[in-house]
Amino acid sequence: MLALCAAGVVGCGRAPAPPYSLAFTLEGRAPRVLQASDEITVPIAVVNTGQRAWDPGRVHVSYHWLWLVPREIVSRSRWNAPYHDGIRTELSGLVAPGARVAVRGRVLAPPVPGVYWLQWDMVEEGVTWFAQVSPRQPLALVIVVPPLFWILGPLPLLVAIAGIAALKGQRYARVALSADIWWCLASLFAKPFVIFHDALLEPTAVAYWLTIVTATLPVAVVALAFPRRVRAWVLLAAGIFGSLVILADVFYYRFFGDVLSAPALLGVRQTGHVWGSIRSLFTPGLVWLVGDWPFAVWLTIRLSRRQEPSPSLGARARVAAAALAILAVSGVALSARRVIASAPLDQMFRDRAVVEQLGPFGFHAYDTWNYLRGTWLRVPVSDAQMADAVAWFEARAPVRAGAGPSFGAARGKNVIVVQVESLQDFVVNLRVGGQDVMPHLRQWTDDSVRFTNVTDQTNEGRTSDAELTTLASLLPLEHGAAAFRYPGNHYVALPRVLADRGYRTLSAVAFEPGFWNRQVMHPSYGFQHTLFEADFQMTEQIGWGLNDRDFLQQMVPHLTKMPRPFLAWVVTLSLHHPFEDFPPAHKVLKLGALEGTSFGNYLHTMRFFDQALEEFKDALAGRGLLDDSMVVVFGDHDAGFARDASLAGLIGIRADDAAWALNDRVPVFVRAPGLRGVRATPAGQTDVAPTLLALLGIDPAPLPYVGRNLLGAVDREPWGPGNIVPRPYGDWLGPSHLVLTRGLDHTCVDLARQRTADWADCRSADEAARRERDVSRLVVTDDLQQRIWKRLTAAAR
Repeated sequence: MLALCAAGVVGCGRAPAPPYSLAFTLEGRAPRVLQASDEITVPIAVVNTGQRAWDPGRVHVSYHWLWLVPREIVSRSRWNAPYHDGIRTELSGLVAPGARVAVRGRVLAPPVPGVYWLQWDMVEEGVTWFAQVSPRQPLALVIVVPPLFWILGPLPLLVAIAGIAALKGQRYARVALSADIWWCLASLFAKPFVIFHDALLEPTAVAYWLTIVTATLPVAVVALAFPRRVRAWVLLAAGIFGSLVILADVFYYRFFGDVLSAPALLGVRQTGHVWGSIRSLFTPGLVWLVGDWPFAVWLTIRLSRRQEPSPSLGARARVAAAALAILAVSGVALSARRVIASAPLDQMFRDRAVVEQLGPFGFHAYDTWNYLRGTWLRVPVSDAQMADAVAWFEARAPVRAGAGPSFGAARGKNVIVVQVESLQDFVVNLRVGGQDVMPHLRQWTDDSVRFTNVTDQTNEGRTSDAELTTLASLLPLEHGAAAFRYPGNHYVALPRVLADRGYRTLSAVAFEPGFWNRQVMHPSYGFQHTLFEADFQMTEQIGWGLNDRDFLQQMVPHLTKMPRPFLAWVVTLSLHHPFEDFPPAHKVLKLGALEGTSFGNYLHTMRFFDQALEEFKDALAGRGLLDDSMVVVFGDHDAGFARDASLAGLIGIRADDAAWALNDRVPVFVRAPGLRGVRATPAGQTDVAPTLLALLGIDPAPLPYVGRNLLGAVDREPWGPGNIVPRPYGDWLGPSHLVLTRGLDHTCVDLARQRTADWADCRSADEAARRERDVSRLVVTDDLQQRIWKRLTAAAR
């Protein structure tokens, strides 16, 4: 442990400490070698040896980078050295005089390689750096090395130049006859490191191995199959094509925050503004992707004119076999097959996560295969299957129909939907230590209709599943996310239906467009415009992105400017599991023993959102939008906490599986004229779209939705289609029974008696739930929603 004590430390036998005096204790080794532009954390203990408490909102830990110069010069120099202003590390709370606090000090390496001095410091924002008014901390020598792509980037260019030079002489002419092979191999291997660096990816060892495989395999095949003159041109095309793929990935990532995928090509019209600003996206580092092309063309022309005979097929085969054997042996050593098979590729949030598993070219091969398998290679749905699905939706029309006294209650109104990350129903009424966790949302019950028994129907797709269920009224897939497996589908979702009736449709999420493939999915749902991270001022960030208060407030001007009527679908994301590092400045609840726990932070985030929603509501009222709009608030999925007895006690439920399943509910509030009260009817997220359309005076009966109009006709049959709500993993919920499925085991639970019932009591309803899943799966996997809609519409005329 290295202790660094500033002058004036209490107990050092010196004069009283100045106001900004401090002591650092590095609880670990200081960084000695860093890669340019890398960010790391260093354990640091900070001691306030001054006379005034440090406000965590104003005082932060930081550092300075200085050029390597003699210490005498550094000690006499003024604070005008480069990289003076380091990134900040926040303190965990108020630090009183004499107090000690441990932090993980964030350090961002300089972008230019070199040898630097690193000096820790603290700053009171807008006032002073501590080192300006008290003795400075000692310096630590750090070597900043260039990123790997700086080293590998010039490799294809150097190989091409070396090949051209060798062909001019006689000494290396024989070796130079294979220069096209070495150039293409270098190009396909080195250039993926540009996207690794640009997107800050952390590839696995297997991903690096696959990068070598995807570079070597096509080169070996071409070298084996073609004589030299043809081979040189084919390898040139392969190298340039690979460079273009990486270049497209870089540009797409710089705008959308993800790599380019096959489904994203379907929405290429969205990237027009990217290509229009290509000069701003191109940086000097990208010259390595194209700078070797002229020399590669020159090399190819020279090789294609050579008269020497090509090596025999047997010789080429031996070389190719040796290269592939080496790759196979290294793959076995890395257990590549097992690692790839165990990676849940279809459950990953973003395509960039798949790149970290497969490498860029491996990802594109996997992505292209998935797209082809789900589109061109998909077995077409038969006429019998299509007719069966249409008949099922026709039979369900009465439970979707716009009926009842509330039909058209919000006719002509704007629609503002707030999709809330991780909001569960139990927390709305929760009180902790005599405090309401969500006092404002709880009061919405007085002037809204509140649905309290809406089961969370999301599966592995989580938030993307919530958008599929609520917007398109279709059940999620059993495995993977439809947002990635079937993003090219043609949906008849709520935004498209409203757009066809003159509504302007907008979605907004202050995050990366590539997350959950939203830059493709939201236009597929019918949103005419989507706001992403770049459209917001990224002030304080909590959790995964812009804090909910600022996000909602920044939405108000956008909504004010929209032509009316409009649909605005607003997605929050501050409140995400595991709910770590919630800022102390925003904690208003007194949680006692829960303070600092994951569940305690969850309660703080919910209280923060509750206040943000109230301020959003007031802002809408101030702009004249509140009374002219139907405002909807709902939770997207459960909070993700492990099921244990202590948590069950905190939220007031039993600790058995049935109680947890019943607690897996998300709230839905709808504020519209004449709507009041609490509805406890079993419901699901698939019921949101038909219910909202009915309130707007649009009959959802002809739409291929598996959900129901919750304010329409009541299904009197106990096991009727309007009473069974499918849940994930084969579970379902009805008015009187709950079914839990674990593998091949099925448990029928009598809700009134709170005990296991005979399976015969649930068999017919289980068949109805299974049928609903089968139909919904067919609609998603075979892209049938628009086709079924046309048939239902024709039948309704």
